[in-house]
Amino acid sequence: MGQYEEIISALLEADVDFIVGGGVACVLHGVERVTMDVDIAVATDPENFSRFIGVMEDLGLKPRVPVDPRTLLDDRVLDNIINDKHALVFSFLDPDLPTRHVDIFLRNDLNHEALSPHVETVQFRGRVLKVVSKQKLLDIKLAISPPRTKDRIDIEFLQKNV
Repeated sequence: MGQYEEIISALLEADVDFIVGGGVACVLHGVERVTMDVDIAVATDPENFSRFIGVMEDLGLKPRVPVDPRTLLDDRVLDNIINDKHALVFSFLDPDLPTRHVDIFLRNDLNHEALSPHVETVQFRGRVLKVVSKQKLLDIKLAISPPRTKDRIDIEFLQKNV
C-alpha cells in the first residue's frame, strides 16, 4: 500500500480513533486493486479530532477547500456542507503529490458513530486497525448507483467472501 501505510501508521501512532473504509478497506480485506485515497470515519470528539488534524498537518496534507477542518465539529457548518454543497467527504491532499489523499466521511450514515457497529479489526504493523466489515462494505458498494468498474470488482469479491 505504500503511501497509505504512512498515513494509517501516523494516525495509529497519534492514537486517533478512526475506521478505515472505501478502497483501502477493500484492499485490507483482500481485494486486489489500486485505490487513490484513504477513506476514513473519524470520531469527532474535540480531543480526537484535534489529534487527527495534527496528523494531517504533520504529514503536510491540506484541506482541498479553503475551510478550517475544525469547523466540521459545528453541526450547523457540517449540515451546510452536506446539504448545500452536497459534499460526501472532506478531503485532505498533499499539494505536491495529490495521490497522498485522505477523505473523511461526512454523511451521518457513514460517520464514525454509524460505522462503529460494523467494524472488523486487522493487524497493521503490530497495531489493531479498525476496518469497515466486509458485509457493510458490500452494502455500501451495492448502494452506489451507477457502480463504477472498481465498485463492481469490490462487489464481486465481497459477495464471494462475506
